[in-house]
Amino acid sequence: MQEMVVAIRDVAASALPTPAIVSTAAVSIFAAALVRGFTGFGFALMAVPLLGLFMPPTQSVPVAVCLQLLIGLSDFPRASRVCDWLSLRWLIVGGVLGSPVGALVLSVVSAPVARLCIALITVGAVVVVINGGFRLATAPSRGITTLVGLGAGLFNGLAAMPGPPVIVYYASGPFSRVAARSSMMVFFLVSSIAALVSTAMLGLLDLGTLVLTVLGVPIMLLGTWLGDIGFHRGSDALHRRVSIVSLAAVALGSALKGLSDLL
Repeated sequence: MQEMVVAIRDVAASALPTPAIVSTAAVSIFAAALVRGFTGFGFALMAVPLLGLFMPPTQSVPVAVCLQLLIGLSDFPRASRVCDWLSLRWLIVGGVLGSPVGALVLSVVSAPVARLCIALITVGAVVVVINGGFRLATAPSRGITTLVGLGAGLFNGLAAMPGPPVIVYYASGPFSRVAARSSMMVFFLVSSIAALVSTAMLGLLDLGTLVLTVLGVPIMLLGTWLGDIGFHRGSDALHRRVSIVSLAAVALGSALKGLSDLL
């Protein structure tokens, strides 16, 4: 019995993150939350590549999923009252179908390849922010909306980053700014639930993930609060500039990390 207790204690100790991992994760979560509070989106787009610089994507993605789920729950009561449910229902169908496939890819590809995929997704987000100026006269059809949701689900399962396809969808459609922002908040919450279920089923959740999530919650709330203060004091031009520069820097860092691991 004593040997079993010692063995369990040793396994638990090996699963816990080291102080260095905890401190660097805290900085990454704070930076991602600061950007989210300032821009209104981008927590996972920042958190996953930053966390992935010092831990494998199979751990950084579940941590981001858990944190995004928690912050999404706090947004839901307000967002659900003004979101566009007509488009959301088909985006959610596609997202739920795509998330398990993305999570399956994450579980089988190597860490460097996953980092490069994450970098490409982040570059896509930068392109979205830069070229988000075109508008559609009518809302996309149910089929197109479902395909957009499917793409977001694939990104979600692979990297906890459902944002780029959905941002393009709502930025280009005939939706009000309030409805678009609220709809994205609701979709990201549902995506977090789908990604959490997928990663759990594939065995990607462990004690270290839960510890980093618990420690990251107050840091995430603080960063979001400070970012929101900066948003209300800044200008639209500064808002756009910070979004582009932050995402581009993260994409570059993640790509360099993936390439260095491959070479």
